[in-house]
Amino acid sequence: MPIVASRGGEIRRLLEGLSDPKRRAGAVLRLRSLGARVVPHVADELGRLDTDARRALVEVLADVQTADAKALRKRLTRSEVAGPESARPAAPGPGGSTGPESRTLDALRALPPPRRDERATVSRERGEAHLALARIGSRLARKDLLLCLDTLGAERARLYCEAAGLIGDGDFLPSLARVAQVRPEAATAIALIASREKITLRSKVLRNLEEPLRLIVARSIAGH
Repeated sequence: MPIVASRGGEIRRLLEGLSDPKRRAGAVLRLRSLGARVVPHVADELGRLDTDARRALVEVLADVQTADAKALRKRLTRSEVAGPESARPAAPGPGGSTGPESRTLDALRALPPPRRDERATVSRERGEAHLALARIGSRLARKDLLLCLDTLGAERARLYCEAAGLIGDGDFLPSLARVAQVRPEAATAIALIASREKITLRSKVLRNLEEPLRLIVARSIAGH
């Protein structure tokens, strides 16, 4: 077991290295030598990888022919496939630039509206985009994030809960409360929102909630 854990830690460090121009070449070589063992560790790191790192990861997986690796390659290269949607330029950010926020919003717009029966890979990709936006403090996709929490169900809510904890407000409390008994990340998000928005057990936003949601929110706030 220690060997497996150590290998996992090495792979995660190498994946991080793909975002560093000075470390990228060496990281690619080492990851290619690890082959299919890289694939299970990618999901948790994908949301942190920039465009250059994702392209390098496609190179890493070029010779890996497992079903999971093929699905991951397809996912990584989807935005580069020729076609009218992929050719559409990202919406310009402040000053006319196309920064990380604009690119992530563009990727989010390219995905279909959330559905409870959608493929897990689509839910995960959308969740990674929401989390990436939340990490830079962007609230431009706030309404879509709320819709996703209400639509997708607790089993797919982890990334969305983490995003809500970073940029959510009182309007998110009912949606998060509905999944908090299954997803501890939802309870954490409720506590983060309450701390940031100065919501207490006596606040109006809490009194306006119906039971049992009010009790769930109160327990989440008191437990953190």
